[in-house]
Amino acid sequence: MKVKMSEIISPHFRKFWIVSRKKKHLRYVLKGGRGSGKSFHIPLRIVSDIIEYPVSALVMRKVQNTIQKSVFQQIKAATLVMGVSHLFKFTPSKLEITYLPRGNKLYFAGADDPEKLKSIKDAQFPVAILWIEELAEFKTEDEVTTVENSVLREELEGKIVSEAENRKKKYGFDYSFYYSYNPPKRKQSWVNKKYESAFVDKNTFVDHSTYLDNPHLSKKFIEEAENVKKNKPLKYEWEYEGKAIGSGIVPFANLTFRTITDAEIKVFDNIRQGIDWGYGPDPLAFVRIHYDKTRRRLFFMDEYYGSKISNRKLAEWMKSKGYHSMTSTADSAEPKSIDEMREFGVRIVGAKKGPGSVEFGEKWLDDLEEIIIDPVRTPHAAKEFEDIDYQTDADGNPKARLDEKNNHAIDATRYACESDMTNNTVRTNDGFKRHRIKI
Repeated sequence: MKVKMSEIISPHFRKFWIVSRKKKHLRYVLKGGRGSGKSFHIPLRIVSDIIEYPVSALVMRKVQNTIQKSVFQQIKAATLVMGVSHLFKFTPSKLEITYLPRGNKLYFAGADDPEKLKSIKDAQFPVAILWIEELAEFKTEDEVTTVENSVLREELEGKIVSEAENRKKKYGFDYSFYYSYNPPKRKQSWVNKKYESAFVDKNTFVDHSTYLDNPHLSKKFIEEAENVKKNKPLKYEWEYEGKAIGSGIVPFANLTFRTITDAEIKVFDNIRQGIDWGYGPDPLAFVRIHYDKTRRRLFFMDEYYGSKISNRKLAEWMKSKGYHSMTSTADSAEPKSIDEMREFGVRIVGAKKGPGSVEFGEKWLDDLEEIIIDPVRTPHAAKEFEDIDYQTDADGNPKARLDEKNNHAIDATRYACESDMTNNTVRTNDGFKRHRIKI
């Protein structure tokens, strides 16, 4: 006997259920901690779509030999919960499940060799549904892109319309890709960079859930979660809350991503500018910041960022913005670049640096009350501050230094705020002079 889906779907996943039914996105990403129910709700949606539409599905994990005991059983369980298992034929030996009334199928495969997936094709029905369980098992985004392109290669003829004749609203079907995973610990993992981010593609729906969103868990599971929360709080944050805790200590917990309005920028008067020189593939980074000393807050106003940007091009851009008359502090490791920028009419000084200056500068930034970044105005600075993590030693213990990759805007920020980091110097609002003050 069929059951009402409203009786099965947990309250937290109702939004996912609605938007995925209307096919408003290409990708539906359900991530979070253990026991949240994300890998329960995706099979429900896929089975519903297989029944309603003349399409087939591809269900995957990274390794082939994990398929039968995981996603194959999860799809089968969904048909049982929905009361429709009698409508399906389950063939574990072929890793296929067939919807008997129509003949469309669910195919199961591992991605041990993503190139082999190019041969997957259903002669009768387009493979328009993809589910990758444990997405974080894939080492790179390119591996997933290969899979996606294998599915996307044929154009659906318009939008496939539901065959349900008694439905008042008929939603057209388009490609639907589902992804589920527990976020890896490291913030630099590609899935964390892509989906634990302020920069998510418009064609992607992302939802984060925890075991607290699952009303069907056993008391034993909840008791164990509470024990871990009490005795190993970092493990709890990662495994049960699904947080990318990085090395265990999150850099820049003071980050705020929001719109910085023109009205705000108009009154900013404590301006700082910093430059980190690029070389070859390493990008040059220029940042323009307002420092609210009283409240100890940084506001990112503008940036210039990219590879193979010449000093002349940077100077021309700064002049076009009127930034050249404000002193910028740059990496002093390139005195020739500093001299050249002066020849181009840019006010610039070299950072003083010194032993321990990098660690001190990073700590100073981390200790601010708030670092406010507008992802539209300064997308590269936003991405760097969001993704950065601490270096770790051979045992995985965090060091007192940030990773030395993808940190060019962060370095430029350190240079920009160099004089604010010392107790005996301060920069005037025009940025031209430094004055000694009593400690």
